[in-house]
Amino acid sequence: MTHGTDHLAIAICVAVIALTLWVTFAVARRSRSADGFFAAGRSIGSWQNGFAISGEFISAGSFLGTTGLIFYQGVDGTVILFASVISFLPVLFLLAEKMRNIGKYTIADVLVFRSGSRRVRVAVALSTLATCTFVLLAQMVAAGTLLESVAGIPFWVSVLVAGLLMAVYVFVGGMLATAWVQVIKSSILAILAIIIGVGVLSKFGFSFPLLLDSATHNAAAGDAILSPGQIFGSGGPVNLVSYALTFALGTAGMAHILIRFFTVPEAATARRSLGWTVALCSMFYLIVVVMGFGAAALLGANGSERVGTSGNLAAPALVTDLGGGAGTIGGSLALAMVSAVAFASIIAVVAGVVISAAGTFARDVWPTVTRAPAGEVDDQSQAVVARYGAVVFSLIAIALTMVIGDDTNITYFMGMAFMVAASAHLPALVLSLNWRGFTATGAMYGILVGLSSTIITLMLTPALWPGSGPAPLTIQLPVVITLPLSLIACVVGSLLSRPDRTGAADADEKFAEMIVRSETGLGAEVASAH
Repeated sequence: MTHGTDHLAIAICVAVIALTLWVTFAVARRSRSADGFFAAGRSIGSWQNGFAISGEFISAGSFLGTTGLIFYQGVDGTVILFASVISFLPVLFLLAEKMRNIGKYTIADVLVFRSGSRRVRVAVALSTLATCTFVLLAQMVAAGTLLESVAGIPFWVSVLVAGLLMAVYVFVGGMLATAWVQVIKSSILAILAIIIGVGVLSKFGFSFPLLLDSATHNAAAGDAILSPGQIFGSGGPVNLVSYALTFALGTAGMAHILIRFFTVPEAATARRSLGWTVALCSMFYLIVVVMGFGAAALLGANGSERVGTSGNLAAPALVTDLGGGAGTIGGSLALAMVSAVAFASIIAVVAGVVISAAGTFARDVWPTVTRAPAGEVDDQSQAVVARYGAVVFSLIAIALTMVIGDDTNITYFMGMAFMVAASAHLPALVLSLNWRGFTATGAMYGILVGLSSTIITLMLTPALWPGSGPAPLTIQLPVVITLPLSLIACVVGSLLSRPDRTGAADADEKFAEMIVRSETGLGAEVASAH
């Protein structure tokens, strides 16, 4: 890159960040209350929430990482995209409206509605923080790699800037600021993606078959780019199914996405917001497919040197060529725009993840650590703890990212996060909302077994196996093992902890209250007046 390109990329990054910071400080006054900080005053409309959820979902993993996967691995790299679109169906039919009516600020609020168990809160907190950590590592690695390659800023400086910015968004503006930052990011990214998609297709006469034909001739993998097995061949069909299920079911357990449903005024708005989300994500993911195969076709086999071994720079390299090539005004401008929007996308996602982690710490961990009696730590105090917790969590994320470095495909980190969410959260949430006999012990067993089995099985996969020989598991994301284990633990734990006759009556009464509230919204949290 030329020195001019460095300045242009930095200037556009600063402009986009300045816009989001202005929004953050503009809404700061409305985020002073606990309801404003944790749930944006429950004032977010359907399209805004749909765009915000899309902003959480369309991360650097899909924009940068998946484009790189398709560049190297072809059709296998598209599995995550199609599974991700399907993933909103379980959220729509099983969780969205019920969670909005039952919960308050975190998914633990839903799981403890019937029992009030602190043990469940702590268990959910552990799994939520693990999920958030994996997502943050993916986004922070992407931020560091992007600014280092495009603007010449050292990796550690890029990571530090990203970490400090996400701390500011959450500390100052809370959920309302992160929601509007996501809306801005999603809008800009959607427009930019359409321009890139049109630019790629125009090179092939707007013929997608011609694009694929060119990709088979120029891709590093050759004809194999259109054949399955590049990623999942070693594990067979089970590997493919498990990988797809991880992303298809993981969304329904991702805390930073599910808490978005607490920000809307009523359950119907939560349902409608998913329509906007599916529409925006479907459009974007189709364009990512075009970008991935377009990069393979236009960059060619020698493009591997430009996109790196991880493939995370395939999108920036592609838009540079679309703009006229490195060193040209058009190429420099295109690269600067994509880099700035990608960086803003990363910051928006990590801000949403951090507020989820901070809320979990303040509401689910802090009262237990301080041994405060139930109900003694009020919502306002928890909001204060969450603000400072966001800063601490940001600093931890910065340190971990610097230790890991930048030589990995960030999509795999996202897969690990989705696997924890699918295994540790989804079974407990679904059973809690639908099974009368589900108990706090069952929830705790299911969450802890889901979390521990995920960590153990991931250590046995090829990506993380520390031994010198072949890894014991050929499945990359073994959710087909961990999800059933978590479900069994939920059921067994509940059956072994059946309450006595008096306790059973109380449990039945609480379950009936939950069903009425989840279906009708009676007693649900209401929007705050501003």
